[in-house]
Amino acid sequence: MLKLSKMKTFYSILSVVINPVSGEKVSLGLLLSDGNTSLFDFSDNRFSLVGSLIDKERKKFVRQYLRSVENVIKKIDVNQDQLTILDGEGKNLIINEAYIGYLSTYSQNVISFSKPVAIDVKVENSVFEALFSRFIDEETAVETSRKNSIQLIKNDFFPRVQNHFATEKEFTPEKYPKVILPITIDLFGKNEIYVMGQFLDLEKSIFYIKSDFFNYYQLAELYSESKKFLISHEPQKDKYPQQHYFWSEIRKQKGHSFVDISELEIIEKYAEKHQVMPV
Repeated sequence: MLKLSKMKTFYSILSVVINPVSGEKVSLGLLLSDGNTSLFDFSDNRFSLVGSLIDKERKKFVRQYLRSVENVIKKIDVNQDQLTILDGEGKNLIINEAYIGYLSTYSQNVISFSKPVAIDVKVENSVFEALFSRFIDEETAVETSRKNSIQLIKNDFFPRVQNHFATEKEFTPEKYPKVILPITIDLFGKNEIYVMGQFLDLEKSIFYIKSDFFNYYQLAELYSESKKFLISHEPQKDKYPQQHYFWSEIRKQKGHSFVDISELEIIEKYAEKHQVMPV
């Protein structure tokens, strides 16, 4: 019978790819393992932040991936024959340095592990917590505590209007032939007319803002007689000059009502007054 040699302890950082072209990433989680014992966790705050920077499908994939890693680590049982285990979706996930190193080189364009770093310690909670604090919680390159994070605001607002709007509703060319590309709209309901609302995070790169606005514009053209809300906030002019110009322009445009994120009760009151229902 094959005997396993003692493995070195290593850690690897799990990151979400925000921009596949530039390679921009956000560190999300940490894996500490010696091949037999593994510890893994991720930051809820960072996941919320990531959710505001990527589209809904990639966010869903990231969430499933995180759950898969957690489930595998909970039930992993290294035996003499293999170092693999089947997760709930029937895919092999191997917890050892060689495989994590492979993933760091041949990663997907959505989520990736960093190259494993060997460390001469035991796999213990105290060690894991120290590494997690150093590489995830205390990394200042990402503004995890942004008070005006659009995603955090959406997470709070959506339950308040769930009786009036479908939230993050998807429109696909298969179901809606006039739609050119798949669209996700943040708020969609109907009274005597259709009512829609779209959040715009104007502290994202201008590339993503264009994409988000195109989604809104495509649907606004399709439902031209609808009531439309564009929801955002004023970005810092010196830090985000292009985004600030865009903000000033959309506030002037007719055809929709601009609502600042500090005034979301405007939408709530409209929905209640006009008895808007989810569609």
